[in-house]
Amino acid sequence: MAEILVVGYGNDLRSDDSAGRIVASRIEAMALPRVVVRSQSQLTPELALDITRADLVVFVDADVDCERMTVQPVQTDPPGSQSMSHHTDPATLLLLAEDLGRVPPDAYVVSIPASNLELGFELSRRTAAATEEAVAAIVGIVEQSQDD
Repeated sequence: MAEILVVGYGNDLRSDDSAGRIVASRIEAMALPRVVVRSQSQLTPELALDITRADLVVFVDADVDCERMTVQPVQTDPPGSQSMSHHTDPATLLLLAEDLGRVPPDAYVVSIPASNLELGFELSRRTAAATEEAVAAIVGIVEQSQDD
């Protein structure tokens, strides 16, 4: 049975930008069966190997362009449009995993609204509430995946 990978990322020193990592930490503390959690400051190409071992991947990040917590399937770009650097995005990681031989059947991006990216450790009220919604949504996705 393949695993479920949850990847939370963001900057712990920039207030709301830490939301993805906070969600990852909360999911990890739940010790859900088959769930592997990665918490990182940014997405890096090395994650592609972890992705090849998963049947489901959930990326979690703060987003200044969203008004509420959303869950969307990862949209991959057409082949040939990927760029490689020291950090990347979910779609490019999936394309890289495909190049390595296996892409998970399901991959989602959970976006958490962020408004305060100032130096600090406190989440804004809206981001804190959306973080709780994100944890619940991810638990729901995991439970549904385990029922299938």
